[in-house]
Amino acid sequence: MTASGSDLDRLTGLADELRRSVAGATVSLVRNRNLGSDQVTDPDLVARVAADAVDLGATELCIQGTAAAEAPDDVYEQLLRAAREAAPTLHLHAFRPADVIDGARRTGRTVAEQYAALAAAGVDTVPGTGVKVLDEAYRAARFPDDSPVDLWEQAIRAAHGLGLHSTSVLFYGHGESPLQRVRHLRRLRAIQADTGGFTELVPMAFPGGDHSDDQHRAVHAVARLMLHGSVNHVQAAWTRLGIEGATMVLRSGADDLGGTLYDGRVVPEAGVEHGQELTVAAAERIAKTLGRQLRLRTTTYGVAP
Repeated sequence: MTASGSDLDRLTGLADELRRSVAGATVSLVRNRNLGSDQVTDPDLVARVAADAVDLGATELCIQGTAAAEAPDDVYEQLLRAAREAAPTLHLHAFRPADVIDGARRTGRTVAEQYAALAAAGVDTVPGTGVKVLDEAYRAARFPDDSPVDLWEQAIRAAHGLGLHSTSVLFYGHGESPLQRVRHLRRLRAIQADTGGFTELVPMAFPGGDHSDDQHRAVHAVARLMLHGSVNHVQAAWTRLGIEGATMVLRSGADDLGGTLYDGRVVPEAGVEHGQELTVAAAERIAKTLGRQLRLRTTTYGVAP
């Protein structure tokens, strides 16, 4: 995690070889749109967003965010049902552990029961965000508003236990130590050994954090090495790294560009990453720079229609 110079070059070279053994000469991308359920809780509006996403060519709609306190108790299910009815073929990737914990509190269900209710309402996969680094003492001191680490893990395990796959994340650059990053990856690998539910790891550079190119390269390379044979895909979060930074980590073990994040024509300002879009053509240019081909994928890394 602290490699530099020729040591870092060797590290990233090895990570890139492992990436090639898993993903071949490709860079993958999903065509998707984001919607913040902390901003939009009107089912009719969500239905319009879902239909618009399909019109744009998206195969996935990502919905996340804890709804306002005055929203109906079954707000999350209402939004899913509306999206599913409006766009039956759209993959619904929705609701972080924090959102699910909120839904369970509203309805009096257990977290597992809440995930089951969301699955019945149409959710296909879930985001595994909402945790910075899996260290409870550190979370309590630095990020007290985040869900306790054990509660986050219980929620993710409950989702996986119901057959709901999820992403996983590592936020870095907020004051955590290299050892905490390594322990985080080890804990994710332990969860994966039990459940097999993670589709990918997304290393996320913390906004305004202390980052360098060496750190970006090392984090993605170590993630590839530590998760090899466990979690097959490591994402280059272009919204945090920019195009140049994303290209750099795609040479350091990452194989995926995440999503297009189409703003869309219906309440574009309600997108979680509003104002940031990656067109398929732009992604193709990145892949070409790397000597690879762009592979349009489904949310779970199948071949996109």
